Amino acid sequence: MFYPAHINLQNRKCLVVGGGTVAERKVVAMLVSGGDVTVISPDATELVAFLARIGTICWHKRQLKAGDTLGYFLVCAATDFTDINTAVYTEAHEKNKIRLVNVVDVIPQCTFAAASVVTDGELMLSISTSGKSPATSRRIREHFEKILNATSLYTLGYEDGKPVPIASEREGRGLPYPVYFLLENRTCVVLSDQKTQEIERRISLLNRCGAAVVCIAPDEVKPKHFENAFLVIADKVSTVDMPSGDNDALIREYLDEPSAGTHFTPDLIIDDNLIISVSARNSAAVGKAKRLHERLTNHFKNNGYGAFIEFLGTRRSEILKAFSTPKKRADFFETLINTVEMDSSQPQVCCLGLINPECSAECLFNWIRHGNLARGNAFTAKLLDKANEGC
Repeated sequence: MFYPAHINLQNRKCLVVGGGTVAERKVVAMLVSGGDVTVISPDATELVAFLARIGTICWHKRQLKAGDTLGYFLVCAATDFTDINTAVYTEAHEKNKIRLVNVVDVIPQCTFAAASVVTDGELMLSISTSGKSPATSRRIREHFEKILNATSLYTLGYEDGKPVPIASEREGRGLPYPVYFLLENRTCVVLSDQKTQEIERRISLLNRCGAAVVCIAPDEVKPKHFENAFLVIADKVSTVDMPSGDNDALIREYLDEPSAGTHFTPDLIIDDNLIISVSARNSAAVGKAKRLHERLTNHFKNNGYGAFIEFLGTRRSEILKAFSTPKKRADFFETLINTVEMDSSQPQVCCLGLINPECSAECLFNWIRHGNLARGNAFTAKLLDKANEGC
């Protein structure tokens, strides 16, 4: 499981290496969250070039050079070249000790993973399947867009196919930047005089994510405790006295004053590896966020989504080996997830229980959530054999 966090990017320096469609999405998300964005790439999409031309972002139209990652709060590598992406990670994280580094689609070279995001301007929802089923994450995101009349960050920046300005939130409070920390074996320090319900919640989440959790009373903390820490969670701002120069680099959450930290842990709906978070842009939308959280909890918690995602995750390596390109793999997952077995010749697409939670169609989703793993495995193997015959 990945740790859900909403990062405060307000006026913080963010670097995107790459200028393609994926890089463009990163740029848009960071801008909406108030980030000060720089792009390094010889080429760029029409929108990225437009945003640079009107002064919303800074674009260095060239290849990456040594030292380019120094001084940034967050770095993302989104090029089509493995050697460049690896160089970004090595310099940013290993040399410059930048904690927030993401290499798109390469989990071992990430300290955080991007979330699938939906916003209506007041609320922001993020969806993660902990990397086990991007296709399911996308289906849930598209469902939220419809029922909430909301917008995916993927569609911002264009009107009628032409690039348009994206409002910068640097002067005010932007929407948070939803991510998922990869905490396996990373040291996370929890500072608290007593284990309140909120502190216990954080500790439980850290443990589920495989973090090396160190709990310390504030009066016992020493500078050495921060030396190898990835993040710090404290019940009070006053309890954290970090070494000079590390205050901006260390990822930290303060329960008594969330805006003073680099991130906060949002309200969550968790069903194994499905994690949905809900946050409000301002205090006026808090009530709306709470109502939506309750509604989504009733729909998604303990309704089989976690088991379904876990099943797809267990077959993922096999499917990756069976198909040579990302598109072929994505197409197979779509076929696998969408198929409904029925007597009628009229085709039907699986709704994943999103439209009708009580749906009882003969489909992979229903077999898995009702515990019929044998049928799910047999069905998957049958589709794999059929796909291999067609190659």
